[in-house]
Amino acid sequence: MQFENPWFLLLLPLAMLPFWLKGRQGQAYSWLAMVPRDRFSDVANLLLKLITSLLILCLVLAMSAPRGPDQEVQKTGKGAQIVMVIDRSVSMDHPFAGDSTSGKIAEVKSAAARRLITRFIESRPDDMIGVVGFTNAALYGSKITTNRPAILSAINAATSTGLNQTNIGAGITLATSLFDKIENSGSRAIVLLSDGAGKLSPRIKNEIREEMQKRGLSLYWIVLREPDEISIFTKTDQFAEGALPASVELHQYFKELKINYNAYEADNPTALQSAIQDIDAKEKKRIQYTITVPGHDYSFELLLAALVLAVSLLVAKNLRVYSWQAA
Repeated sequence: MQFENPWFLLLLPLAMLPFWLKGRQGQAYSWLAMVPRDRFSDVANLLLKLITSLLILCLVLAMSAPRGPDQEVQKTGKGAQIVMVIDRSVSMDHPFAGDSTSGKIAEVKSAAARRLITRFIESRPDDMIGVVGFTNAALYGSKITTNRPAILSAINAATSTGLNQTNIGAGITLATSLFDKIENSGSRAIVLLSDGAGKLSPRIKNEIREEMQKRGLSLYWIVLREPDEISIFTKTDQFAEGALPASVELHQYFKELKINYNAYEADNPTALQSAIQDIDAKEKKRIQYTITVPGHDYSFELLLAALVLAVSLLVAKNLRVYSWQAA
């Protein structure tokens, strides 16, 4: 048995008040020997004190919120353990390129990402998902969990306005560490969503390589590209030595990691949706994982018992038995 508010247990001695206090209801007599013994009243008085004591006891225990032990339940489903690594730079608040002929402004990249990732999460009930954001540093969002409200709240936070920097290395490094805190379910992946890339130092490159290979992680990179930007799939021989764009260099680095790596480019919400759907199809494997089921909360039963006892006292207060009349 566990108590959410154990400090309320300090009030338990109040349950003895009915036995300590003396009632003054009745009539005064100069000589008690003239009053016959009333065993029924003695028993009724003791019973009422007992009911009052139990009433106080139930109220105190209800306030302490007792509950049973948590239980761990094994579940089997189709899905994966996924960490969403989301770019929070200010450029994510820029819209996709709109249709110049219609004059309409396209959806903001962060809003489209939030909408489609939310739909992705809601369509995969067996996934365990963690969330990491990054700008100039990694921003912890949520551990890898099945708690959908917590995951969606972290997604909303990770797609809000950030700073004008893109430190992908810090985001990926934090994401890999989240997998150490849970048991391997058999399918693990990182989904990196960004609209740019930054330079990775040799130390960070070695660390990412070692951590991802050691944990057997898959990597999916979705690049939200604007039309005038260079494609990450551009061949490296088209650039002069030392002039390789950061996004192309990062793509080449990911390809050399010897892991399951897939890259996507999206310059509109429809392309982004297609990329997410492809990830959805690739990461539907049979997984086993453990969830914790909270113990039963006994507060309601205690309050119900207190209500019954209170009604009993109310009835007893309005019920009197006259077994002896004064002469």
